[in-house]
Amino acid sequence: MRKSLLTAIGLLVLGTTAVQAADSATCVRRDDIRAWASPAPKHLIVENYAHHKVLLTMTGNCQGFGVYDSFRISGPLDVAASCIVEGDNVYTHWAGEPGMCTITSVAPYTGSMHVKHSS
Repeated sequence: MRKSLLTAIGLLVLGTTAVQAADSATCVRRDDIRAWASPAPKHLIVENYAHHKVLLTMTGNCQGFGVYDSFRISGPLDVAASCIVEGDNVYTHWAGEPGMCTITSVAPYTGSMHVKHSS
């Protein structure tokens, strides 16, 4: 019985480690955002201090991801050191209007952070 319990715990730890390793390609922590850019409405590229980037795709009514705007990302656990994941919310306050979007996709991003704005 004891050996079975130890084996089960070992498998659980190994499984958790494998999931964390798989998720590391898309893990940017909420408290580790160095820069961001918005290439299109409801799309946000965030970069951490290690220059790891992810592309967030969102749905909702958030806007205002310009150079002088700010946003906050919050999730069910609302722990700043946790990874940004699908289902987290992005809160904005643009031109006096609050907005909220839900993240529907988090994907690794290897492109440039420079966003060309059309006039």
